[in-house]
Amino acid sequence: AGHTEAAVDFARLAGLNPSGVICEIMNDDGTMARMPDLVAFAQHHGLKLGTIADLIAHRRRTEKLVRRVQEGEVEQAIGGTWRAIVYESTAAPGEHLALVKGDVSSDAPVLVRMHAASLFREIVSGRGLGDLHAAMRVIDAAGRGVVVLLRDPRPDALSIRLKRGNAAAIAPEIRDYGIGAQILDDLGVKRIIRLSNNPRPLIGLEGYGLQVLETRPIAAEKTP
Repeated sequence: AGHTEAAVDFARLAGLNPSGVICEIMNDDGTMARMPDLVAFAQHHGLKLGTIADLIAHRRRTEKLVRRVQEGEVEQAIGGTWRAIVYESTAAPGEHLALVKGDVSSDAPVLVRMHAASLFREIVSGRGLGDLHAAMRVIDAAGRGVVVLLRDPRPDALSIRLKRGNAAAIAPEIRDYGIGAQILDDLGVKRIIRLSNNPRPLIGLEGYGLQVLETRPIAAEKTP
């Protein structure tokens, strides 16, 4: 979720056409206005101010985007027994999978790997499993954590991936952190340590009641 999606959501919630135009507000010195600057700007001009976290919190209170459809235990080469929970998205067709190790519903920080599953990257090209396996080993060693496997819901996902070629990474839209965040919320996770080699912060997760304490890099394993 980002500013573009938020603009569309605000229009939709107002009962208007789900479209919008966004712009950045600049300070007098040419720098981009940040939250303290925007608060002052809104007060000066008598404008209402909302954040992405506010919007997400509202939708979280009024909408449920995932539901459990199946769960059980699975045996994996890494970590042995995991609790597997299949979630169905109500926003788009498709199922997602959570692999849970230990009790993750307490207030203690939880190791979390949010992973965009890709048939081409992981099965056809043999890439991508290194990060996943490394995260699973870290979680297994800690005895507690969650791996969320997110699937691309688009019916033409394979065609799009093939058209983009081998150089293309998984499209950012596939990493639907909103769905992943609701899955974590359903599991009772509140404070997370994110296992990722991408230092870019995730926007708006606090709207789901999640607190990212840190992003911890993982050493990717080489796939044969």
